[in-house]
Amino acid sequence: MSKIKIGIAGNSDSVNQYLPFINAQNHYKFVGVFDSTKSENFETFYGLNPFVDFVKRTDAVLFCGSLHLNLTENIISCIKLSKHIILEKFNQLDYYELLTIQKLLKEAGSLFYYSNVSGTQSVYTTARQLINNPGNISAKVHLPYVKTFSEIEKFNILAESVDMVIRSVSSPIAKIKVNRHYIFNQQPDELKVHLLFDNGTVADIVYNLFSKNAINYFTAYQKGKIITADFDLNKVEETRVDMMMENQLSLYNDTNSNLTIANKMQVFEKKVLYFDALQKDLLNFADCITNHVSPLVGIEEAINVAHVLQQIQYTRHESIV
Repeated sequence: MSKIKIGIAGNSDSVNQYLPFINAQNHYKFVGVFDSTKSENFETFYGLNPFVDFVKRTDAVLFCGSLHLNLTENIISCIKLSKHIILEKFNQLDYYELLTIQKLLKEAGSLFYYSNVSGTQSVYTTARQLINNPGNISAKVHLPYVKTFSEIEKFNILAESVDMVIRSVSSPIAKIKVNRHYIFNQQPDELKVHLLFDNGTVADIVYNLFSKNAINYFTAYQKGKIITADFDLNKVEETRVDMMMENQLSLYNDTNSNLTIANKMQVFEKKVLYFDALQKDLLNFADCITNHVSPLVGIEEAINVAHVLQQIQYTRHESIV
């Protein structure tokens, strides 16, 4: 089987995260690097476009990092040359740009893949295996105010929370409600997003930018159990009722108060199936190209996330503290 010729677009710090994995795998042949964060690299000389020339030497282009110039135009250039694309995290491609990319992908037969998102990493993947039919979902992300986050980093964190919620429910969204709380800034310091799905599932996403401590966890409630994934502690827990105690008769008096639901509940820490997310994504990307497997996170998933984020942006419900 011929190797996939892959090139990386991004700055040196971002590129260095991927190079060890690409060089260690037999599926890829590394072609080279294009720094897509510097405007001078896009200047045309004697009718030659340096980026297009770089793309022509590849079968696939990996866009890593978040500081790309002309990202949408660069992706479209790749698709028009029938190249496959892997993009790191949910960069700021809006809903309509993604729809345009989706149309071009169908015409060119190219593959579009999102890499290194929380929804494909080990903690969420472990929790997802325990979720069947959740009635309610809670996703909380509190960013500590002592640490500075770029706007793209904030966007990616919110987008990944939305992605994980949608991935768990697998049903169309019927209603979106947004509360914005302004505390210290002109921009909202806290977002509360309420999603109602067609199958009746309710999801609440709380996104706070002024927390004392970092909090990032995901909880799914379904009949008989609660699944909690803590991304900061890399821990997954399942809470359920002890069925042996549940079957005992209660006489509803003080002597049987120990048989309340609270006392019947047990918490089990689940073994997290650890793996390296970047390696997993690169292996799956190669599998998608050679064996026509569906990507873990593809253009359709990205469009669903972008649609919710667009509704969040334009839904007006504000609160000033």
